[in-house]
Amino acid sequence: MFLNGTEMKFAEGGYKYVFMKPPKNVTEKTISKDNGDRMHIELYDNGVQIRTLITRQEVNTIINREVAIDTVSNKIYILEPDSQIKKNPDGSIEVAEGETN
Repeated sequence: MFLNGTEMKFAEGGYKYVFMKPPKNVTEKTISKDNGDRMHIELYDNGVQIRTLITRQEVNTIINREVAIDTVSNKIYILEPDSQIKKNPDGSIEVAEGETN
């Protein structure tokens, strides 16, 4: 699995997206190819775009924002330009007070 070009470890149950600027609406579409590959596109009203290519060999996701990955709680924080986070040595992420909902 890759996220914005960085290889990530598989997480049982997957990762949860945490938006620093929570969206109200999302438009989603999945495009399937004859060979079984799929492209899943998510467009959020807060400007975030998530594109995921799913093949037999890998899953590759691109998010049009900087992200911070919390490997302890399996969360992907989708950051805004003014987001303040701290990465801890154990792989967890701390978010500045009042940053997320």
